[in-house]
Amino acid sequence: MSIFNSPRLRERKQGLASFAELAKDKSRCFIIHYSCESFVTLHGRTPRVTSICIKSLGTAQTISFSIHLQAQFARQGFDSLSDGDYDTLEVAMLSEFSTFVKRHSGYRWIHWNMRDSNYGFEAINNRLRILNGDTFDIDDDRKYDFPRMLGLIYTYGYEANRPKGRLLNLAERNNISTINALTGSEEATAFDNRQYLQLHMSTLKKVDVIESIFQRTEVGELKVNVDWKTIYGTSLVGIINVVNETPWLLAIVSVISLIAGAALEPIIQRLFHTA
Repeated sequence: MSIFNSPRLRERKQGLASFAELAKDKSRCFIIHYSCESFVTLHGRTPRVTSICIKSLGTAQTISFSIHLQAQFARQGFDSLSDGDYDTLEVAMLSEFSTFVKRHSGYRWIHWNMRDSNYGFEAINNRLRILNGDTFDIDDDRKYDFPRMLGLIYTYGYEANRPKGRLLNLAERNNISTINALTGSEEATAFDNRQYLQLHMSTLKKVDVIESIFQRTEVGELKVNVDWKTIYGTSLVGIINVVNETPWLLAIVSVISLIAGAALEPIIQRLFHTA
């Protein structure tokens, strides 16, 4: 295999290209995250949604849809909802979200593992179908799974899953505040205890965390759990990429090149003069 044909760098190039699509037009990008009932113990039943938070990458404005807000609008106590009450509030909440999505059909959606019918856009639509609400549609090429993108850029070992999940572990590695953000097991407990406000606060914090990780990635300052050899590979072209993407290292190499060039110039001139 040619040293200039590195599979690792092809993956990285793919991830960086996807990231660049988002960074070049932040005004039409949303970060989205949501909280729901735990799907681990539901035996196939679609989990109820408790809150959805959306943050504009361009303006940093946040829009929320949540059960606890819907309960307040309906003047109901959200700590003692019956199943029927919850269904009524949930379909109202999800219908508002669906309307929002339809009004922003040309936008890109940055998410964290919202990929399937357990947890994802499909799962939200399934709740709408079950509750006889109006579903929404987002083209797959407008959904950007951020952890997958980070995996392409840094390799999939960029962060560990334990003890708090990749998102919160990566936040702590980069000194990003995780106050109010719950782990998966904590969210499941909060749902069982009808602590919908805590779930909402957790979802709000997690969109902030994703935004902070995006910002650090953009300026090349994200700390990850792998070294440069893993990220770039050890081929010649990989080492060249390390130098080109590391400002202080590029500066050192440039200075060394200038000094070496100045030192060699008299020798080269003598050689040509002799010739």
